[in-house]
Amino acid sequence: MLQLARTAFPAPSTLYRSFERVPMSVWRGFLRESATICDPGSHGAIDATFFDRETASRHYQHRSDRHIRTLKTTALVDTDSCAILDLHCSAHWPHDTQTGRRVALRNTEKIESIAGDKGYDDQSLRDALRSEGVRPLLRHRLFAAYDHAHNARLDSELYGQRWMAETAFSAIKRRFGPAVHPRAWYREFRELVLTAA
Repeated sequence: MLQLARTAFPAPSTLYRSFERVPMSVWRGFLRESATICDPGSHGAIDATFFDRETASRHYQHRSDRHIRTLKTTALVDTDSCAILDLHCSAHWPHDTQTGRRVALRNTEKIESIAGDKGYDDQSLRDALRSEGVRPLLRHRLFAAYDHAHNARLDSELYGQRWMAETAFSAIKRRFGPAVHPRAWYREFRELVLTAA
């Protein structure tokens, strides 16, 4: 489909032109298939990080009226294999509860429990996960004494595996760099999905 040679990894410009020909649904399918190769378990961890968009020159950014310099990327990571199960990218930095809901509810058939930090503290998200048969291990922000009690009742062993999401992001940034290279936002999203795969 990409019309790439099988002998060597293609140049980045070749991949960027391929991004134009292939819809995002195909890249997401590729990510799902790459995760199944890793034989994922039943526990997931969700977290977000930022990737730089500043590889283009300042002159180009000013001319194209592009002032957002980072992309927010939310990933659902399998804690057994450290494979990324799903990814959400945004240039507008929505709150973690919004992107977390979208990513988690898209993958309820793959996981039995999900761990996340206080940024994903939303009772409606917990209720939606429970209704789908997924155990939420999301820490509560501390506003009252009962929030301490909720956090104390979390399964510390499963919640402690939340660091696997941070490990996946760290591995990507160390191997491929902390920046995306295409100039158009939709190509940047596709590059991140391909990098995660």
